[in-house]
Amino acid sequence: MGSSPMVTTNHTSGRLPLRRLRLAGACAMTLALAAGAITLPATPAHAADPITAAEQPHFAYYHLDQARAKGYSGKGVTIALLDGEVDTSVPELAGATIIDKTPCTVTSGTQSKSHGTAMASLLVSKEYGVAPDATLLAYRTNYIKQGDKAESDCRGHHGNNLDEPEWLINQAITDGAQIISISATNGQVSDSVKWAIARANALGVIVVSGAGNDNEEDTIDTFGKWSGVVSVSAIDTSGKRAEYSSWGKGVTVAAVGGPMVAHDFETGTNINAYGTSNATPLVAGFLALAKQKWPNATSNQLLQLLTHTARTDQGGWNKYIGYGGADPGAMVNTDPSQYPDENPIMDKGYADLGPTNEESQQYLAGLVDPRRIAGDPTYTYRGLDESILKDTDIPTPIHLGTSPRYHAK
Repeated sequence: MGSSPMVTTNHTSGRLPLRRLRLAGACAMTLALAAGAITLPATPAHAADPITAAEQPHFAYYHLDQARAKGYSGKGVTIALLDGEVDTSVPELAGATIIDKTPCTVTSGTQSKSHGTAMASLLVSKEYGVAPDATLLAYRTNYIKQGDKAESDCRGHHGNNLDEPEWLINQAITDGAQIISISATNGQVSDSVKWAIARANALGVIVVSGAGNDNEEDTIDTFGKWSGVVSVSAIDTSGKRAEYSSWGKGVTVAAVGGPMVAHDFETGTNINAYGTSNATPLVAGFLALAKQKWPNATSNQLLQLLTHTARTDQGGWNKYIGYGGADPGAMVNTDPSQYPDENPIMDKGYADLGPTNEESQQYLAGLVDPRRIAGDPTYTYRGLDESILKDTDIPTPIHLGTSPRYHAK
């Protein structure tokens, strides 16, 4: 399997309006978080017409035919996708292992369905997916502005609903996901999101998210602001930073953002789509290939592998493409056991945001206020705050004073 081309930064002028709390997107129809993403009609086609590997630039760019020939397919790896509905009836997803694990009733609008189906196809399509033999757990998110609708069974506790990212991240962890792909931005700085990420970091579940498509320095408005989250910016097929791609302190690596061909269920055609949404599942898929090849490596070592093998001519990290263009060829040919078992992306430069390694350990020790936790059925509060006993809206088991922190020798 060959290496992808060296990546260069390409600083472009001009800014596009920021769109928050939406799908970070591939389709300009617009997949909500995809501020400034561009879509163009592809060769005239019906949405039902199959999309081939020859139409998808990432397949040749990353030599995925060679990866498959050598058996790198993501087999044995479980990936979670937090996005719109995945239409498993499209030809590209025939034979893929996709399980809808949405914990409540969410009906996706056509825009979200187009986006979710496109992201799933980039991950596990037998035709052009990065990890065609991985198991994909699909969780429907609720973006009202795109016509999505969540029913009353999505209501949770303390304002944490079952269709929100923090709940779905925890649900995915509980369901056994090893990698979580989120092609969306999120400007919230909430405790419930922070503690969901803390749990992921503590248990070695890798979260991958897009940097956004506003062509501005705004990773504070993405999941990439959180410690330990892989934030992905976009490059084009010449290796330059895509003009729409956002940047900032949170960026980890870059990957090709388009043009990808995708089904547009709203118009009944196929479209060319650009965005960090596309780049995100590519990197999630690369990590799945590495996890298949190196099953004994820790998640921290796989992240070390991702950052050490990324390709750039800039010499070290920069805020536009992070450590460089992710290189799946190098990732399956470089033994990660040489790297320390330490998460290399814990310090994103956002003071007091976290979660820190200590906070992740506090979570495991049962010391986090359960009112700040959304959707973790395995959590038991073991701290000393007796006031929690008075809150009748807490489903979490409470065993005061039983944290191992209090009994360590």
